[in-house]
Amino acid sequence: MIDLKDVTIRYGDAAVVNNVTLSVEYGQSFALVGESGSGKSTILKVLAGQLSNWSGRIRLGEHELAHGRDKALVRLCQMVFQDPYGSLHPRKSVDAILSEPLAIHGIGQRDQRVQDAMAAVGLARKFRFRLPHQLSGGQRQRVAIARALMLDPPVLLLDEPTSALDVSVQAEVLNLLKALQEDRGLTYFMVTHDLPVVSFLCDRLAILRQGRVVEEATVDQLKQQAFRSPYGQELLSHSH
Repeated sequence: MIDLKDVTIRYGDAAVVNNVTLSVEYGQSFALVGESGSGKSTILKVLAGQLSNWSGRIRLGEHELAHGRDKALVRLCQMVFQDPYGSLHPRKSVDAILSEPLAIHGIGQRDQRVQDAMAAVGLARKFRFRLPHQLSGGQRQRVAIARALMLDPPVLLLDEPTSALDVSVQAEVLNLLKALQEDRGLTYFMVTHDLPVVSFLCDRLAILRQGRVVEEATVDQLKQQAFRSPYGQELLSHSH
């Protein structure tokens, strides 16, 4: 579903990601882990079409990623951001936030689709006309997930999707993401530094250090603490 071949990403003259090659199967949940500054969010931004200064080859499904504004990309993948407060328009109601992608893409039955999306993420109807500041952090992240699903994309890009939430709410949102993936056969590409989240949600992971992949592993290897690279072992020791 996602295929990166020899991808290098630059900010100005500096390469922040070097020759990364990765592939993610249909319906798989894949995590890119590493400390801050390793380049993992940069890869996510390229997949989301937010950065164009990259070389190499990227494919999503049958779609070859272009360097400019890529309209087809919006229907293929959507991003759920780390901070649900920052990513939702403060003066738009939940209804307006969820209706907007449908309006932009000329999709009908808006009323029904908004209700279905709210039900899918476990938001009661009474929240439909509330503003983001009238919701809790967990409810806002549910709205952000619902918005990402409005166009039925096969891929969700998850940028530290629970790190801004209270611990009790993190579990609810992770359970929701797992259930949605199973129901809809979604492919997840997640960026995180939180290894327990990876072991709960993902099938495979790649460890990124200073813009390079140092190791790919299965979640079983993570659970058994059987990373092969010294840097992978270092990350394990920090996660306890």
